[in-house]
Amino acid sequence: MKLVFIRHGLAEGHFSMEQDKDFERVLTEEGITRLKKTFKIFNKFEQKIDVIFSSPLARAVQSAEIFWEFHQDADLELMSDLDILDDPRHLVEYISFLPADGCYAFVGHDPHLTTVIASLLALHPEHDFMKIKKGGICVLEGKMWEGFNLELLVSPKFLKAVTD
Repeated sequence: MKLVFIRHGLAEGHFSMEQDKDFERVLTEEGITRLKKTFKIFNKFEQKIDVIFSSPLARAVQSAEIFWEFHQDADLELMSDLDILDDPRHLVEYISFLPADGCYAFVGHDPHLTTVIASLLALHPEHDFMKIKKGGICVLEGKMWEGFNLELLVSPKFLKAVTD
């Protein structure tokens, strides 16, 4: 099983404390441009994605749609387990039921994604071992009950350096 975790791209500022407003924030033009460059490079690394799961928040949906442009054979599904308000353990449990021979992408938010990744790598979920920056990608490969390996962790800063 291969798991691709993607943090949404650079989004509009967070100026409101209202939850509904946060859910509606969209990507900036710079965020869209960077994601397209990032996903074009990533496509050279991983070409076959079976399903792309996205948080229902606007910025994640936009990011997932841009990723889907490079993986149009994949199904694209909204997933409440990727909502920033959901318990990350729900996503870990969901992953445990996915077919073991697939490649799945999850587009969401931090610290939700890093908590899931830490759990899958058998690290303490609250361990602050890494952060996925906006537009960053983390790939794990392995089996649910045998363990996962970190295959790739790419920051937007690195990707920007190789694309400019």
